[in-house]
Amino acid sequence: MQNIFSTINYQYLKPKNFDETNPEFDIFKNVPLDNCFVPEIKTFKNIRISTNSVLFNYFNIIRESCISTNYEKYRQGFRFYLKFIFPKFNFSRKKFLLITDEWTSNYYHWHIFALKKLLILQEKGLAKDALLFLPKKYQGYKFVLPSLAKFGITEKQIIFLRRKSNIKTAEVPFVEPSQQHPIIFQEIREILLQNQKSNLDFGDKIYISRAGQVLRFVENENEVLALLEKYGFKKIIAEKFSYDEQIAICSKAKYLLSPHGAGLTNLLFMKENSSVLELASAPSSQKYYYKLASMLNINYFYQECEMAESSKVKDFHHASLLVNLEKLEKNLKLMLKND
Repeated sequence: MQNIFSTINYQYLKPKNFDETNPEFDIFKNVPLDNCFVPEIKTFKNIRISTNSVLFNYFNIIRESCISTNYEKYRQGFRFYLKFIFPKFNFSRKKFLLITDEWTSNYYHWHIFALKKLLILQEKGLAKDALLFLPKKYQGYKFVLPSLAKFGITEKQIIFLRRKSNIKTAEVPFVEPSQQHPIIFQEIREILLQNQKSNLDFGDKIYISRAGQVLRFVENENEVLALLEKYGFKKIIAEKFSYDEQIAICSKAKYLLSPHGAGLTNLLFMKENSSVLELASAPSSQKYYYKLASMLNINYFYQECEMAESSKVKDFHHASLLVNLEKLEKNLKLMLKND
């Protein structure tokens, strides 16, 4: 495998069912070449980490550690400091790793951003003799500790910080936000697939359902399931399985179909040349899973869906979906023919 610290120019592959004449695929017509730069690391000395994963010292907030939309808000008045300055914990002789931000409690962001930072820090030898900072709420996320264990991080190395607190540390090596890098994600996949603890097997055709969710679920799922079962697909609700069980199920899947949402992150566990079909609302500008599939050498298929009338949140990112069955069957045949 190539070095993850090599800069490359990466061109995303078009969806396998791309149709130049179909306006549904306009978002894929001019996907720019990505410059995947060598990850940059800054080291901050005698710094504090707030429980929302922001680095600061006295009245200086480190901009790179904030979600961009929050930085200016934090600088207004003293609300940030009044919220996070007390109580504080002194680890002023210890080096800490910071891999989280204000979004990484999400299943997708944890895998794509937090684990990426951890891998980079480990590859640079900066994780040795360091403690890992995590907000206390991360103890309740069933994917956090099992995924960290696969990177060799034990619970004894983790300091969980409760709400409205901060830690004073001697040193924090910080991975700056950067473009995604295919070599990094291919290595993350290899690490997560090692030492599997579950043999759960639902076959090679999986449909990840968002039944029970309030956002982005398939409104006409009964009809969709009837069609999928005809082609041998089995339905799972990902959050009902343990982390290791999700890895086992999706690592054995050759074909994966799902509405846009966190469950699609599980394509990270699929092998090269497997296939994924994403159902998304129209017009979708979200290309997260398309890009991830391309970087992992997974065949990507796309289907634009109508926004269901009964959607509780009526915007194109959160709306529930109404799937066109005729179009779905056409895409299924293309995907299965691609074998």
